[in-house]
Amino acid sequence: MTMKKIFYCIAFLSLAASCGREIIDYRIINKYNYTNGSNADIDLYSYSQGKKTRHIISKGNTYSQELDVNFGSVEDIIFYADSVKIVYGQNRFKVWKATDNNSRNILMRDENYIKTVEKENYEEFQFTFTTQDADQTTPCNGNCN
Repeated sequence: MTMKKIFYCIAFLSLAASCGREIIDYRIINKYNYTNGSNADIDLYSYSQGKKTRHIISKGNTYSQELDVNFGSVEDIIFYADSVKIVYGQNRFKVWKATDNNSRNILMRDENYIKTVEKENYEEFQFTFTTQDADQTTPCNGNCN
């Protein structure tokens, strides 16, 4: 191999290696924490384009989801759902739609989540379910699932 070809090979490999590092260096992660501060266990059902996903948050515990902002899938991310059904203690529920304008609507992340951590390429947000949320629900009457 000639010196010219070796130089071009090294230059190409260096360029290819640096591109891969750039993608990793600029990865942006957002973490969403859902804390159950209510007086009952929560089953949260999210509905997105006909798909139903169940998330369980026991009383006093936190459920977390991470989203890679640049490249991550939005599948099963709670606030991207069309609607959610929050079931408290298997006997009371509340349904939120993405269009419901309310300070307790879990689907309104920009308005109703609290930013708890902000670092370079990383942020954390918090949503806390309260006893008042559980009190403002409807009895299931066999319609909890």
